[in-house]
Amino acid sequence: MRSTSSWCRSVGNAPRLLLALSGSCLLALPRAHAQFSSAGTVNSSAVLVRTLSVSSTTPLDFGTFAPGATPGAVVMSASGSRSATGGVTLVTTSDGSASTVSLTGTPSTTYSVTLPASVLLTANTGNATMTLSTFTTTLTGLQGTLSSAGLGSFGIGGTLAVSGSQAIATYTGTFTVTLSYN
Repeated sequence: MRSTSSWCRSVGNAPRLLLALSGSCLLALPRAHAQFSSAGTVNSSAVLVRTLSVSSTTPLDFGTFAPGATPGAVVMSASGSRSATGGVTLVTTSDGSASTVSLTGTPSTTYSVTLPASVLLTANTGNATMTLSTFTTTLTGLQGTLSSAGLGSFGIGGTLAVSGSQAIATYTGTFTVTLSYN
């Protein structure tokens, strides 16, 4: 017959034996888990579009006008109507024109237009400048849709600020029209 103390010793070693056995089972798990694998398929797709290209077929031209002693502005609507405010007097020898922009791209797609906040027009003599701002277009919400042939066009207008006694010269400048697909 065993004594109680030896029985306790045997039971006392049981946790160590269980710990050793459970550790060896854990080592075996990754090998057993690696045997269970699965494969599946994933769908993918891509849509290629034509690059949007833009060209100005008609420049934004504010025509001929005379500055006054007080500041004013010449406004060219996107559809080509010209008006003046403040001290500016329009001269009818050149009525100017709205810009016409032509574009090509992927047929029947929609696009957005981004125009600058303002640009400077610089005199051909001296350092004088005028600010062109408040751009407008014939598009609704600066968005349009290309035709089924992938063609489109729209008009651009703006407001030219003229200071009192603006220097007499020919003023020129450029601005960037950015197009992107929606």
